[in-house]
Amino acid sequence: MKKLMIPVVLILMGTGAAFATKADNDSKKAVQAGYRIDIESGECINANQQCETVGLEPCEWTGDSNVHLVQGFSVNPTMCGEELFKP
Repeated sequence: MKKLMIPVVLILMGTGAAFATKADNDSKKAVQAGYRIDIESGECINANQQCETVGLEPCEWTGDSNVHLVQGFSVNPTMCGEELFKP
């Protein structure tokens, strides 16, 4: 009986941990306004696009697909935040 119970308990614990990790990653995802860094002035400029804080593909500016959008939460206009991702 013990030989059967230990593997069953371990499988259930592993499954529970996997679901807990998935729920935690989903809760970190948030939609934010995307900002681009202006090449000439170095300032963060609102790109009028919505991006997410978690993802795989970088959020790209519709005006130039080579420009990746970032968070713009700093008081200093020449400092932007972390990179954002496609929704």
